[in-house]
Order: sequence, then C-alpha cells, then structure tokens
Amino acid sequence: MSSTGQDNCRTIILLYLFGSWLNTYSEYTRYAWKKQLKNKGHLYTEGLFKYSMHINYLGDILLFIGFALITFRFSMLFIPLFMALNFIFIIIPRLDKYLAVKYGYEFEEYAGRTKKFIPGIY
Repeated sequence: MSSTGQDNCRTIILLYLFGSWLNTYSEYTRYAWKKQLKNKGHLYTEGLFKYSMHINYLGDILLFIGFALITFRFSMLFIPLFMALNFIFIIIPRLDKYLAVKYGYEFEEYAGRTKKFIPGIY
C-alpha cells in the first residue's frame, strides 16, 4: 500500500474512532451529570452538548461514514445518509418538542444559543 493509501486508511479509521468517541463520551457525561441529585429536573447543556444539542447523533453519523469507508462498500454510505435525514427531519424535531415541554424556558434558552446537530453550522 502506498504512503497516500496508508494515510487515507488512517484518516478513515480516525473518523470511525472519533465518531464512536463523540457518541459514547457525550452520552456518558450526560448520564453522569443526570445521576447527581442536584441536577434532577434540569436540562444537560454542558460538555459536548454545549456545542450541539444533538452531538451524540453527529457521532453516530461520523461512526457509520467511517465504517462504510473502512469496508470499501461505498453503497453503505446510504446508511449514514438515511440516518442523517432521519435525525434531521424526524427524530430531532420530535425530541425538541418533547424537551421544550419538559424543560420550558430552560430549553428555549439552550436552543437559542446552541446549534441543533453540527456545531457552528446547523
């Protein structure tokens, strides 16, 4: 394998690992925060969730893009594409409605300052 091929392979593996870390770490930090009694009934807006309201979903997308590229089955890129569309048009809007009802002003304030899915973009 050429040097460029090895670099590409490393980049793809890093994308896969970063997506996995992004999902797992964001979920774990939220879980640990929610276990503290003082946080009961409050919305978690810290850690990676201060950059994106649904950063864990972004991690899923990156993970599956990396997986599709690692397998060299480019048809598998339809899976993260479908996932992204499902997140953007179905899951995120439903979850945001639920969170708005559950957390009220706390959620409105958070939604006003934080991107939904991709930090700095959307």
